[in-house]
Amino acid sequence: MKRIGTVLFFGILSTAVTLSMLGAQPEQIIINNVEAYNKKQRPPVAFPHETHMAGDLSCTDCHHRYENGQNVLDESELEEGNPDIRCSHCHTQETKISLRQAFHRQCIGCHTKTEKGGENSGPRLCGACHRRT
Repeated sequence: MKRIGTVLFFGILSTAVTLSMLGAQPEQIIINNVEAYNKKQRPPVAFPHETHMAGDLSCTDCHHRYENGQNVLDESELEEGNPDIRCSHCHTQETKISLRQAFHRQCIGCHTKTEKGGENSGPRLCGACHRRT
């Protein structure tokens, strides 16, 4: 009986250590990039990061850095506080795909694709993401 308790203790401990090493992200991330708009048109978006991570998505399904048509982003770069992983690092008003376009293409595109595949999907209309409080 003592052995079972020891195994259980170390199992819980190793799970906790593994989760802490993954750099647990906040449950929700507030996306409020006012630089993406000429004027504030809609409220910020509360992005449920934890919900997305609980599904079948990998980090590189959303986070990317393309070179020659390939996503070459190394997941080790996805460290909280790293300014280079923010969408606004590459997507600006001057780039081919602006920050606003990047967010909308990424989110709405994925939600549309999952719905067409018969899966539960996230919102695709403005007011469903940009909620007034």
